Amino acid sequence: MKITIELKKCISGLLLSLFCLCAPAIAAISPVTLTCEYSINPLGIDVPLPRLGWQNESTARQQRQTAYEIIVSESPEDVKHIRGTIWSTGKVASSASIHIAYAGAQLKSFTRYYWAVRVYDQDGKPSAFSETAWFETAMLTQNDWKGKWIGDGSKQFTRDEDFYQDDRMPLFRKDFGLKKKVATARLYISGLGYFEAFINGKRVSDHVLDPGWTTHKKEVLYVVHDVTGMLKQGNNIAAVRLGNGWWNPLPLRLFHRFNLRDVQQTGRPCLKADLRVRYTDGTEEII
Repeated sequence: MKITIELKKCISGLLLSLFCLCAPAIAAISPVTLTCEYSINPLGIDVPLPRLGWQNESTARQQRQTAYEIIVSESPEDVKHIRGTIWSTGKVASSASIHIAYAGAQLKSFTRYYWAVRVYDQDGKPSAFSETAWFETAMLTQNDWKGKWIGDGSKQFTRDEDFYQDDRMPLFRKDFGLKKKVATARLYISGLGYFEAFINGKRVSDHVLDPGWTTHKKEVLYVVHDVTGMLKQGNNIAAVRLGNGWWNPLPLRLFHRFNLRDVQQTGRPCLKADLRVRYTDGTEEII
């Protein structure tokens, strides 16, 4: 009996040793906190070649990354099975973990992409692939916009003193019906100067002072919101209210001579918005 027990221990120890010899070595570091364009899972990016990044963590001291491997796919299942159908870098000898510019197949507008990365430690051992991250593209070209700039039709003041009189806030409302079940819905919107958007009586976000201030004659920013849960099959209502912001500032004259309105593009408050709805049957509608 004693001999049998000792034999079993020997066999178990031998099998454990063989398993350790056959099992791949795991890196002492692993990638976490994946970012695209310096944000975690960004909802809407309009950069054709977005920059990826991550942080490395380790339970060991004095570790460093010597290489990385990135995979990108349109399906999370492909990433789960380590298939980079859109981009696969292979092993890249580099210590870089930020500013990694995407270099795969051309990205499509209004599409969600999934990606993961694994890294190699200072001994060349690979980590497991990270948890799957994602990024979603917005308008990658100007032609992707379908909506036009609209205002309330009011005329701009001409005399300085008129700007200090009561001026009504432009309000907009759109009634629309959805005949099918909604899978996803995104609101792409810009309002000059500032805007607040509502769907079915509820604000679409807690943002204030959107969009950010820019040199309007060169660039105007827009914002993307996931409004899937705010829509319903049947009748819906979208509404927007606008403020002046720096798009329509008061005529503040410095030294009674220099007017802010003379050195930047200004106008009456206006907005531009596309509500893109994708139904569960795969069809799309733009409002």
